[in-house]
Amino acid sequence: MVIALAVLGVLAVLVWQTMEPGKFQSLTWILLGFFAFRVILGRQRSR
Repeated sequence: MVIALAVLGVLAVLVWQTMEPGKFQSLTWILLGFFAFRVILGRQRSR
């Protein structure tokens, strides 16, 4: 879980630095947030 969240964090930083603000950047933020949420939910279910 920690590795998956770290990878998502690195991707978020790359999106922030490389993409121009606009709807594609917003969509990417939403997708990354969705994947992070799924990782956390998967961890909670496995407990």
